[in-house]
Parts: sequence; structure tokens; C-alpha cells
Amino acid sequence: MSTYLIIGAGVFGSSTALHLKKSKPNIDVTLIDSSFDPNPTAASSDVSKIIRSDYDDIFYMNLALEAQQAWRHDPIYSPYYHESGILLAEDKGIGRNSYNNHKALGVDSSCEILTPNDARRRFGKWFANADWTDVKENFFNPCSGWAEADATLRSILQAARGAGVRFARAKIAKLMFGTAGECTGVELEGSGERLTAARVVCCTGSRMAKLFADSAPENRALQVNGRMVATGAVSCTVQCETEHRHRYEGAPVLFMGLHHTRGESIPMNKEGLLKFNYEVSFTNTFMHEASSQEISIPPTKDSQTTWGQDVPQGLKDEVLTVVKNIYGPDAPGLEIGSFRMCWDALTPNQDFIISQHPHGENLYVATGGSFHGWKFLPTVGKYVVQMLDGTLDNEKARRWAWDRPDQGAACMEYNPQRDLKDIRGYNQLQGESRSTPNLRREKESTFTHPDTGETFVFRFVMTKNSENNKHTYTDDTDDGYDSEDVERIRTY
Repeated sequence: MSTYLIIGAGVFGSSTALHLKKSKPNIDVTLIDSSFDPNPTAASSDVSKIIRSDYDDIFYMNLALEAQQAWRHDPIYSPYYHESGILLAEDKGIGRNSYNNHKALGVDSSCEILTPNDARRRFGKWFANADWTDVKENFFNPCSGWAEADATLRSILQAARGAGVRFARAKIAKLMFGTAGECTGVELEGSGERLTAARVVCCTGSRMAKLFADSAPENRALQVNGRMVATGAVSCTVQCETEHRHRYEGAPVLFMGLHHTRGESIPMNKEGLLKFNYEVSFTNTFMHEASSQEISIPPTKDSQTTWGQDVPQGLKDEVLTVVKNIYGPDAPGLEIGSFRMCWDALTPNQDFIISQHPHGENLYVATGGSFHGWKFLPTVGKYVVQMLDGTLDNEKARRWAWDRPDQGAACMEYNPQRDLKDIRGYNQLQGESRSTPNLRREKESTFTHPDTGETFVFRFVMTKNSENNKHTYTDDTDDGYDSEDVERIRTY
């Protein structure tokens, strides 16, 4: 019997597990993750996510239109989908391009281009106090909407289990490789237990670069090497008081792409929660010492990848500007709730990676959601199965390859422009405990004094400060010589 091990039960992993088992009932499929509730630290876990077909890129528009059919009609997904419509208020032409793409495809979505005044009249019930300064035109598509994220993930995981997918709850320490460089399975964290499979599909998203570096630090060809970068974006929830919910019921998703507001609101759910995103992203870089490369990783503290308050004040203030500029500074009945830094794997042009790893036999990669992959939950696994079978069509295989030219951009606004350590409030939040390690290397060196001929052994430390990216050298001996002597003989 063929055996498959799928690492990560997020969008790519859960969808792949379900499609693989349904298409090949007689194979053995194991899905492994540290949590199936779903995993609250993963980008796939959330309060709500936007489901839209509105893209500058007609390639992804086609794929999104296909996925929307499942959102509307497949019982795995449809109970959790809400077709509220989406309204765009921006100055970059995204709405106009989406409108033109819908027309080019002959799609009857009833989408419209509106003047700001027309949009205010139609949507004034909700957005009368929105700051639409510099909006040239609005785009509205009544056939887009949003989904209840965690409820949908539970539904697809239940469907996968019902189809016969095995679940293994554990954390991965590293991938395992044979003598010929082939991937043979995984080693589990803590127990050291090993799970083997004929094929390993890695769907670990923002944690993939570190997993590969931990697994084979000496294998340069295996490394991610910038093909995707762990990238964070901040969100917040707002609780609406019961007596005010009528004011916000029926609102569409609102995306604002303006110099003063870069973010979106997702309508109120049945618990009275609204969600807001701020779309200026960031990395979290550190030096991976074993592989001698700088990579970005999500913070190691779970509280900095899940809903709560463990978010730098600078990010909180940024996402709160989205709340204020969408519903106004004094919107009645809204109380700020939790914040979250959501971490996804972002590729340079936001195309996914769905490919065999060219330098790891039996190792396959399905990831790179790039903050727009969640809506493809019903269908992306189908394409992963096609990749595994060698039947993926040429355009998808080219665009989703491990090695590719990275031309174009599916969602260019998501590219990171800063690092978490540069954001106001990060240092105060960290206190004495760091979420990413400083690079520390200890070295011992022998030094012969040029005048006396005496020989000394220096023990000194080189530290790369994760806050300012600078190197400092400290003499660790008590022999009458100082760090200037160390500086003369250091070999870094």
C-alpha cells in the first residue's frame, strides 16, 4: 500500500488529505499536526476569512470562482459561508482591474464601479463615517463574502477523518533523510519517535524555512533560500454590544487601500465579533546558526501567534486606525477585544508553491498561501494531488514550481517592508525574555605577545544583537587584556 505523510493540518494540508484519500481510497494517508482543533498558532486558524473572486490577476480569479462554487454548494463548506458582498475603497485601480477581469471572463457577478458619492448613499448605513479621502471610485461585488474560519476547518478535518485519513497529534523535530538524500519521514519532538512514509508532503507554511534548516543544515540545496518568507500581519477583533448589533448587521466586507488606511473589516459574526486586518506586513528575522543563514520565523511564544494582547503597541495602534477609519472614531456599541499577529508563508510574487522538491526525493511542498490562500481551502488539495500524480497542467506547474522566475504579483500589497524588532513597543513587550534568539558564538584563540613572547588563551564571544542587527565582541577572560586585543586576533 502507498503511504503518504502530510505535515500540517492547515489549508493546504487538510485539503490535500481529503482530496488524496477521496481520489485514492486504498492508500494510507496520515495527517500530522500539534493540534486539530484547529491549531490556533497557524495562519489557517481564525475568527473569519474573506472569500472573494476579485483579483488583478485573472489566473487567481479563475481559481477563486471555482472555489466559490464549493463554498456555496458543498455541505462541508456552505454552512459557514456568508455572501455579504465586498466593497473596495482604494486608489490603486484594484477594483477597476477586477471589474475588467470579470467582464473578460464573461462572469455574471453583478459587480459594479461606483462613485464615492454613490457608494456612500448605498452603504451609508454602515460606513457613513468612513474616511474615504482620495478614493477615486469604488468597486462592489455582491457575490463575494466571508467564512467562519475555525468552524470550516473543523468541518473539513471531520470529512477527512470520515474518509479514512489517519490523524497524528505531535510536533515535528525534523525531516529524516536516507543515505541517498531521499526523504523517508519525520522525527517527532520530545519522544524521538519516527514516522515513515513513501511520500512526504510538507504543508508547514511560515515554519517551513526553519524546519528545512533544522532538518539538514548542511544541505544548501534543500533550503528555502527566500522562495518564501515567514511574514506577519496584525488583526484585531471588536465586540459589538447586543443592543447595537442592528447597526452592523448586513454590512459587506470593506477593503480600504489608501495611504491613510491599509486594511479591511470582516462583518459581524453570530457572536457579535467583527474582525479587522492591517495589511502592512513584517518579518521576524534571526540567524539560524547551524545552517549559517538568516531566516524569518514566527515568534516562539504561542501568545505572539494566537489571539490575546501579546502584540506590540505600534501594531495595535495601526490596526485600530482601520477600525476608526471604517466605522468612525465614535462608533456606538463597539468594544476593542483581542489582537493577533498572524504568520503566513509569503512568496515573492504571492504565487503558491505546489511542487516536488528538486533536491529531496519523495519530498513535496504545498504552501505559500501569501495571505490570500485561505479561500482556496475547498479546491487547493485537488491541485496538490494532480502535482503528486504528474497531471498538473503546464501553467499551474510553471507558476507553482519550486524554482521559477517569480514574475508578476497576485497580491503585491502584502510584501513585507519592515521587521518585527523595528516596530514600536516590541522591546517593551519582550522584557527579559526574547521571542527570537540572539546569535551567540563562543571562540577560543591563542595569542602570543609580540614583546614578551608570552602565550595567552582568549575566550571571547561574538553576539549578533537581534534588535539592531549589529555584532559586538566581548572578552571572556580575566588576564589583563581587553576587547581591543580580542579584536586584533578575531577570525570572524
